[in-house]
Amino acid sequence: MTNKLWCVKLIKPLKGNRLPIQELCTELGLTVQYKPAIVPNTSHFNSQLHKLKNLIHVQPLVIAPNPYPYADHPFLAPNGVFYPSADKLETINKKYGDTSGVIDFPGTTHPTVKRDILEKYQTLFEK
Repeated sequence: MTNKLWCVKLIKPLKGNRLPIQELCTELGLTVQYKPAIVPNTSHFNSQLHKLKNLIHVQPLVIAPNPYPYADHPFLAPNGVFYPSADKLETINKKYGDTSGVIDFPGTTHPTVKRDILEKYQTLFEK
């Protein structure tokens, strides 16, 4: 399964880099260090990201199966998990598909927690 979107973060400062590199980062929305930007997973954008390989961290964007419990608005967590607002959740998951295969669980995550999260994804896509 290929993911349709990347969560990209600038991990090194832009200062001191050539102007074309700085302009490319600005074009992609990578102007603030460690602030995530969403970039489509297409050959055009992948080639642009490759030019920035030593400045950025790229990971698949994971769309959560339920809204963020403590916010009434969409929320992008630092680990690349996007929590849509409740009214858009089903539409977004239908458009981008099941992203549960790319969830990066921390090593300390208890197996029952992993199972519970993955079961929520399965029930969402059975509809």
